[in-house]
Amino acid sequence: MTPRSSLPSLSLSSEVSDRMLIDAAVAGDRTAFETLVLRHGPVLHRYARRMLRDEGAVHEVVQDTFVAAWRQLSSFRGDSAVRTWLFAICSRKVIDSTRVKHAQPVDDKLLQPLADPRAVDPFEFASNAQFVEALEAALAELPLRQRASWVLREIEGHTFPEIGAALGLSPDAVRGQHRRARAMLSQRLMRWR
Repeated sequence: MTPRSSLPSLSLSSEVSDRMLIDAAVAGDRTAFETLVLRHGPVLHRYARRMLRDEGAVHEVVQDTFVAAWRQLSSFRGDSAVRTWLFAICSRKVIDSTRVKHAQPVDDKLLQPLADPRAVDPFEFASNAQFVEALEAALAELPLRQRASWVLREIEGHTFPEIGAALGLSPDAVRGQHRRARAMLSQRLMRWR
């Protein structure tokens, strides 16, 4: 029998911290772990979608991330935020997926159109769509670590230390990866300036 939650009315917006949820999950509280999945699953899915082309691989990577997290719960030391720990696991799963399946990066739209297409000038809308396609193509050419550094910084809004923890790199190494990614993207997207 699964232990009932020892935490008061778990919800995504509750005051219960991720650390408290980890502690409860280690004690066997599946509801606490489910709350972590609901809380962090969407952002991990979004990250994986930006790194992988195949939607099936995206779902598999996110699922594998949470399976690995469940198995490693007792080894979580709290040196970083739970979210950073989950991103580290997810980043490794993305790398494993690209190695094993040779998946091509980024097929989905990274940036949503800036406004409702009906409210925008058709030329402007087409131009925005062309920019998104050019950005996707340029991102696809970046090495995996550069692409991950850029996506985690520019799209997800993580700090360099958080990205470093997720990718297993020092903050300075992440800055270098990010700088190289920006230089490459700037060169490839010069026409859009």
